[in-house]
Amino acid sequence: MERKLQWRRAFLATLFATAIAFASALKGNGEFKPNQPGALPTILIIGTAKGGTTDLFKQLTDESVNKAPGRVEPPFPVDSAKEPAMLGRGGVIGSWLLPQRALYFEYLQQLNHPCSNTTTETLRECLATRGLQQLTLDATPDYSFSVMAPIYLRLLSPLSKVVMMMREPVERVEVLYRHYVLTKGQWLDHTVDTLASNFFLAISKDPVVSTALERLADCPPTDLLCLVNNWRDLWVRPIMDSMDYVLFISGLYNYMMAPWRYHYFQPGRAMVIDSQAYYERRVEVMEEVIRFMYGRPMSAEERTLAASEVVWRKVGMPSLPGLKLSPPVKDQLTEFYDKHVMKGFYGMLAGMRAEGVWVVGFDQEPWNNCPGFAEFNNS
Repeated sequence: MERKLQWRRAFLATLFATAIAFASALKGNGEFKPNQPGALPTILIIGTAKGGTTDLFKQLTDESVNKAPGRVEPPFPVDSAKEPAMLGRGGVIGSWLLPQRALYFEYLQQLNHPCSNTTTETLRECLATRGLQQLTLDATPDYSFSVMAPIYLRLLSPLSKVVMMMREPVERVEVLYRHYVLTKGQWLDHTVDTLASNFFLAISKDPVVSTALERLADCPPTDLLCLVNNWRDLWVRPIMDSMDYVLFISGLYNYMMAPWRYHYFQPGRAMVIDSQAYYERRVEVMEEVIRFMYGRPMSAEERTLAASEVVWRKVGMPSLPGLKLSPPVKDQLTEFYDKHVMKGFYGMLAGMRAEGVWVVGFDQEPWNNCPGFAEFNNS
């Protein structure tokens, strides 16, 4: 096992060294950037699970807006898969996703791309003609905490737009736990308290993980290389192979976003959305999303859809007895996230905004107790 981990670390270090050599080209001032017809996919929604990704996917692809009279932009395909998960698939080598390779065609099929059924001989011509007549969208929440996804995407498509939605991490744990219990039958014999206790025990038993977390907490918000390297050290550990632990780790937004910021985000082509603001002020938030996506005001159809009472979720998650954190364990998780998320949260957002990322929301509860809240929202 240790030899396997050493190989994974060596492989990642080599790949990171190559990607880092090009990272400085991504920085600059934020502004609207038109969608690139050749980007594949045009747009990614990379997270967070239970943060509103399904509803945002529907807001952008619903037939009422996608085929609205007078729509200027190419449409999204009908019946495309929401979560292809191609960029987070284990055992994938980045070059396999390059054009003409089998995984590239598989990804085209998952996106319902008009060139998905073409041949290697006619692919280039198709991309230059039919490929420009449609937008594509991949909304896979697991991409957000993947070290490799932004590097794979850079090889595949350096001009895609990326959206990340962030939900208060303790609340997110409870909702995501209920989702897995009620829809997938997972953890039927484990309470969320038990999973949390096991998570903290796993951290204490793996000195590499505990050391990486401490180093991540000590990284200055502006030191992306520190964050990237230590998140990589954590990401290759066995703790990331179990959903029992990923349930909690995938709420470490400050650390998860570092590889995306370092290797992929470009000025005007990345957006971070406050999930709470999205649910409470969907029309207001969607106005910003449409400007980010298309550089124009909302259409009447888009505004009507955003203002409707319909909220698309995979499955509604009722708050049932026995599926919530107990007060002592909730306090323990809150302390953990205070240290690893809330303390540096606005430093991360400020850094993103300075890098040209569109930041929407984060101006009300539950973020108002985070250090830097007032300064960020008054600047």
